[in-house]
Amino acid sequence: MDDLLRSMEEYAALRTIPVIGRDGAALLAATVAEAGPRTILEIGTAIGYSTLLMAERAPNDAVITTIEVDAERAAAAAAFFRRSRHAGRIDLLVGDAAAILPVLGGTYDFLFIDAAKAHYLDYLAKAMDKLRPGAVVFADNVYFYGLVTAERPPRRMRTLVKRMRAYLDFVNSDARFATTVHPIGDGIAISRFQGDDTNAHS
Repeated sequence: MDDLLRSMEEYAALRTIPVIGRDGAALLAATVAEAGPRTILEIGTAIGYSTLLMAERAPNDAVITTIEVDAERAAAAAAFFRRSRHAGRIDLLVGDAAAILPVLGGTYDFLFIDAAKAHYLDYLAKAMDKLRPGAVVFADNVYFYGLVTAERPPRRMRTLVKRMRAYLDFVNSDARFATTVHPIGDGIAISRFQGDDTNAHS
């Protein structure tokens, strides 16, 4: 598996396709191992690097549903999945997560978000009715190259920064989530879903 992940890192580097960084990957692997999720939902497959990281650390009977909008990247991911021992328990959906999530069935113990940064809060909102109490939400790149914590982000980035700040404000202030933001890589927010009590808004 290590050889396959290394070849995926090389593939991504040659094509400038972003995959989770080394520190983030270690935290993701540790978080999945600790949580032991049986059902995982991933928004943003890219070439499937994080998917396979999670599959390797999750219980052997865990299943992963992963969504990728870019057909070319999804095809590469599918090819990498076939080279792994986890292919039979990964369901790859190709399309816009914003359109897929509302019609997606099932419930999930773990949600990994690493897709269009401006839409994190929308993705979470559309996935919340599918989260089981105690589910972990792992969101990568929440600092967006440090711009989210910058006092004056570039004008062309302000809408995106505002939306990512809104995501962080939500998971830090809504009583349904207990959140820790880790200042590693480009910022990782790990939120534990407490259950969807409609009276729990703060």
